[in-house]
Amino acid sequence: MEYYHVSNRKLREGTILTLGVYGERIRRHDFVEQKYATYIKEEIFEAIRLSNYAHLPSRLNCAFLFADLAVARTFYAYKSYVYAVEVEEGTPLLVEMDLLNCDGLNYEQITSCAHKYWTQRKHPASGTLEVLLDGKVKVKKMLLAPSNIWDL
Repeated sequence: MEYYHVSNRKLREGTILTLGVYGERIRRHDFVEQKYATYIKEEIFEAIRLSNYAHLPSRLNCAFLFADLAVARTFYAYKSYVYAVEVEEGTPLLVEMDLLNCDGLNYEQITSCAHKYWTQRKHPASGTLEVLLDGKVKVKKMLLAPSNIWDL
């Protein structure tokens, strides 16, 4: 099965994706100060995973992929690169990104979303699925580059 990866970085064909980039970024001091709600949500999701679903890949140490090019294009937003990638090692976990929208929710509601996320509850015909992979992913080819419409 072909998967897709969205990145702000230009990657060469054959590049192995680095795991944990997102996890490192959200734990940086400047990120915590600017996006505290996101940081706390991710820490709650990780605590739920460790306590109940430790066999599943961590959002803090994985590669984020998409199984559907249309969903990848949504996150591309004309400002990133979209790559076709190949999973060389590991088992992809398909999860519902919409469950990450926790702004304004209390702790109990966030933990409920986390349990649903880790048990792979999904919207019917969802257009907001992401893939977590804690294995080896290789870039096959670039499919989309950032748009130059904003270039001066």
